[in-house]
Amino acid sequence: MDTKRLDLNLLVTLEALLIEQNVTRAAARLHLSQPAVSAQLSRLRDVFDDPLLIPAQRGMTPTVKALELLGPLRQALDQVRATVATHLNFEPATASLTVSVACTDYVQAALIKHLVVAMRR
Repeated sequence: MDTKRLDLNLLVTLEALLIEQNVTRAAARLHLSQPAVSAQLSRLRDVFDDPLLIPAQRGMTPTVKALELLGPLRQALDQVRATVATHLNFEPATASLTVSVACTDYVQAALIKHLVVAMRR
């Protein structure tokens, strides 16, 4: 599988589908339309070369492969969520960063002084 071409949003959809075992409920959880989630399920089936979820009397039943994917999938997505959450607490006032600005002499004379003053606030 070429992970460079894999849409990682599909993994979030797969997690929702495996939890809900129902396309309509997974779509609601993801704030997407049912047809959009159905299309993503179709793409996931191609990626994993497996049906992943099989229609049943009540919702859908995950395949053996889907059940094997659930644990590692949850771990990976939890790690991504934790990584993103740690960067949500960015405080520009206390950040120590280097900023490089490329500009013409005119822009430098007209704007840079004002920009530096604004950034120091």
